[in-house]
Amino acid sequence: MIAGRYGRAVLIPILAVLLCGMRTEYRVLKQPAGQPSGERAAQDRLPKSNNPIWQRLLACKVDYNNKTGIFSISVTPEVKAMAGQSVTLNGFVLPLDGSDHTKHFLLTRRTPVCMFCPPGEPNEVVEVVSPKTVLWTEKMVTVAGPLSLINNGEKGMFFKINATAVK
Repeated sequence: MIAGRYGRAVLIPILAVLLCGMRTEYRVLKQPAGQPSGERAAQDRLPKSNNPIWQRLLACKVDYNNKTGIFSISVTPEVKAMAGQSVTLNGFVLPLDGSDHTKHFLLTRRTPVCMFCPPGEPNEVVEVVSPKTVLWTEKMVTVAGPLSLINNGEKGMFFKINATAVK
């Protein structure tokens, strides 16, 4: 579906941008760089996951270093205590392999509105690796598995779930 709609030639570079992280100054900007203000306002009116785990992840402060081009995060004690624990989190699937059937994807809190813009801040995205293929859908999915804290500031990735179940 998604690959057919946008074509792999367009989709794969877009996903590479998502993986590499958008160079965004979160202290100054109220929306991700490159995302028009009207688009963020429209995105705020769309469905988003209100799972309590997202609220905990949002409490972690994200920063960006203009000189190094690297993100950093201050993880709260509550989120540190979740590391290694099984969690259940729902959100939207963004495949990382350019396929409609994926085992490696981003789970996002916000509804994606544009394949060219990340759907939120780095603390609103979790990398997921699933043992079973997951079909891309525009609806929310639920992922369960142990939460890992990762530190990939170059890509703006700080959370990962090795899924034991995806529904």
